[in-house]
Amino acid sequence: MVAQEPPAPRPLPKPVPVVADTARPDSGAAAARTAKVRDTLKTPTARPYVPRSTEIGSNGWHWTREELFASNALTLGELLAGVPGVTLLSTGFIIAPQSIAYLGDPGRVHIYVDGIELDAVNVRNGGITDFAVPPLWAMEDVRAERGAGELRVHLRTWRVERTTPVTRADVLTGSESVNLYRGFFGKRLDNGGVLQAGGQQFSTLSRGGLDGDALSAIVRLGWARGSWSVDGTLLRIGLTRNAGARFLTSTPVLNAMPQFKGSESVAYLRVAWRDPEADGPWAQLIAATLRAGEDNSTSSETGIFAPVATPGDSVDTTASRSQYVLAAGITRWGLRLSTTNRLRSIGGKSFFSPGVRAEYDTRLLTISAFAEHGIDSTTRVDVLARFAPFSWLNVGAAQSRASPKNSSLGPTLTATRIEAGVQWRDRWLTAGIIRRSSSRLSPAIELDSAVLAVDAPAATGTIVSLRGPIALGWSLDLDLMTWDAPGSYRPQTQARTTLRFSSSFLNRFPRGTFHLLASGTFDYRTATLVPLGSDPFGQVAAAAGVYSSLLEIRIGSAVISWQARNIVGLVFETYPGYVMPIRTNVYGLRWDFWN
Repeated sequence: MVAQEPPAPRPLPKPVPVVADTARPDSGAAAARTAKVRDTLKTPTARPYVPRSTEIGSNGWHWTREELFASNALTLGELLAGVPGVTLLSTGFIIAPQSIAYLGDPGRVHIYVDGIELDAVNVRNGGITDFAVPPLWAMEDVRAERGAGELRVHLRTWRVERTTPVTRADVLTGSESVNLYRGFFGKRLDNGGVLQAGGQQFSTLSRGGLDGDALSAIVRLGWARGSWSVDGTLLRIGLTRNAGARFLTSTPVLNAMPQFKGSESVAYLRVAWRDPEADGPWAQLIAATLRAGEDNSTSSETGIFAPVATPGDSVDTTASRSQYVLAAGITRWGLRLSTTNRLRSIGGKSFFSPGVRAEYDTRLLTISAFAEHGIDSTTRVDVLARFAPFSWLNVGAAQSRASPKNSSLGPTLTATRIEAGVQWRDRWLTAGIIRRSSSRLSPAIELDSAVLAVDAPAATGTIVSLRGPIALGWSLDLDLMTWDAPGSYRPQTQARTTLRFSSSFLNRFPRGTFHLLASGTFDYRTATLVPLGSDPFGQVAAAAGVYSSLLEIRIGSAVISWQARNIVGLVFETYPGYVMPIRTNVYGLRWDFWN
């Protein structure tokens, strides 16, 4: 999914006297008269270190908060589905479990939330992240870092800077009995204090099951002033999934996916000094707890393929682990040096994971080198670079190496990617190749407990993309990836094409109070091969081409949204046996305002 062009900025309320956090307040009667109307911008709370993009072109798989809501994605898995090399594997609609495989391996994806690595602590998942769980709606921005062998996803949570309360309300409804409600409240205090709270309630009812409801929340209390920031933050989701049917033959397998009721949360306390994006030194210290709990009591769900009193699975447990992060760095003369050290407490044992990164960024050359000793005793090294000898010509390269200390994790993985891009009038045509050595693929056991780790042979892939404006507000994005042979957890060919119109009609609405975004997307993939036991090609999801559309109209600070998925009503699956919904619509209103 390619990041959308952001709508034109909304006009802020007519400014009253705005002062910086370090400004001296008015005194005496004048202060009393202006206190009720002053809207002050305060020092923002800390944000984590995020590497700079080495991607060819201007976007770099980076989504701002406005772009996230206009991306047609309701989950993190859907957002990342358009990144070249990513294959989304889902067992149903939105609330159902989702895995993504990068270059055919579900275990080659790492997620970081505010600098904390989001370990998959839920024992049901077998160490593989469920990409339907992370609360995408609570993020400020998302950046996907495409290594040659692994994908790292950096999430920054929503922050507020204004002393005037910021409020937002979203309401969505649609097919499959979708109902979604969101609410946000954020305010900065005159002394630098931070008050933030947000919540989302979501429910759906699907014919094949794997429906349910989820309630998620973000809460932040803290203080930020000058160079210092202290905050405590909680991200939590409570999730109920009903059992689902699987159609491997003409007779559905009832309750092939067992019901689930549980919760996942991340809570942390952070002390930060200075901003990682500013010149000079910076440091952050974080103490976090990651928790996943499951209540395996029988459910009382009802539905076409779900009898009353559906039994749960064999897992009924709570798992948690602590993670302590010390991150520090310095930026000078285009050079960024940083270190991130993680200490985890798991089952009464401590595991230390040090990491270092060096980046150099100029107009001619951008280079990023990263090394880390992982929790599984695997040493990972990534080098990414972009060379721009001319404004119209970019050359990119990436090299990855993952060396596990434990031979049971498979052989050392090496991967290389080389790309070249040519620009013409803001249009980028990019082509490249990727070569991956043989490796052991992690099993996506949350989707299918019958799969095992399998060995995949070396493979070579080709990447082609075309992005840029056409004319009169129209633009086209095309991404194509094809491999020399079929492989586990990935189609041999995968493509996404998006035709988009975006305009604020500034000649008619010079203050930017109106914006129209309309897009149509075609997703195509050949057959997806999935292991069964130790057989790497034991199951097959048939080839499919799916059409979808998005329409968004913004008037002032309110956005009316309508997305239609699988418009032609194709019967298709992304994971063998789990049929995706036919002709779904999700529509509603997003509205944010300053009190």
